[in-house]
Amino acid sequence: MRNISALLFTLIAGGFFILGFLFVKFVKRKKELSILATAMALVVMLGMIFSDLIPEITSLALEVSWTKVQKMLFIGGLLILGMIILKGFDLLIPHHHHDHHEHEKNHHEHNEHLYHIGFMTAFSLGLHNILEGMSIYVISCESITAGLLTAIAVGCHNLPLGIEVASSLDHVHSKKTVRLGLMLFLSLSSAVGASILFLIGSELSSIFMLGLISVACGMILYIAAFELLPEVMHYLKRREIYYGIAIGILLILIMNYIH
Repeated sequence: MRNISALLFTLIAGGFFILGFLFVKFVKRKKELSILATAMALVVMLGMIFSDLIPEITSLALEVSWTKVQKMLFIGGLLILGMIILKGFDLLIPHHHHDHHEHEKNHHEHNEHLYHIGFMTAFSLGLHNILEGMSIYVISCESITAGLLTAIAVGCHNLPLGIEVASSLDHVHSKKTVRLGLMLFLSLSSAVGASILFLIGSELSSIFMLGLISVACGMILYIAAFELLPEVMHYLKRREIYYGIAIGILLILIMNYIH
């Protein structure tokens, strides 16, 4: 029974992405929402890295019987690999390079750039959420209450990230099929992770989990530093940036309190 509840909890976490998508769909001032969501997502991603991923990497590294140098090389190499993978997408996804213009003279180029950010963010978060789905599943099998609280905490940072992805993808209306596919992937990614453990019926090795989390951390670090941060820096004069930062900090505090 606990196994089924654990699977359902991962759907709750993914459901917050859907709330984010619906929020974007029914909000009229999409430009302002996009700016706010970008700042909010940057703060939440940095919070994920420092309060979630790095402690998890440190904890798993302690379970691996390697020397300190071997662990550092392994983790560092996979962090870089995660960044290289997304850099590869930079090269594969066409027409995404963007230089900001004061009055957005090239509107189509700007929209393609936002679409690119949304696509890259969805891809990296999908891998991260598969791993979080595994965590929710393991915790829920031990304690239903703890599992539910973990799912809600994960949902707290899924909501602003869902708004960011949806607002970025919403700018390119001709790619509705791709947009829908990415949204479904994000919403179900946590459940996919839990389903893997449900089907194999055993825990994955610490080395395997350490490797996956390190790659995911590298991807999210790349998105935060090279995609979201430049957007935030460009719009520093807009008040929506500061609203987004404040909301992001609040969500991080709520997430840590729930944990």
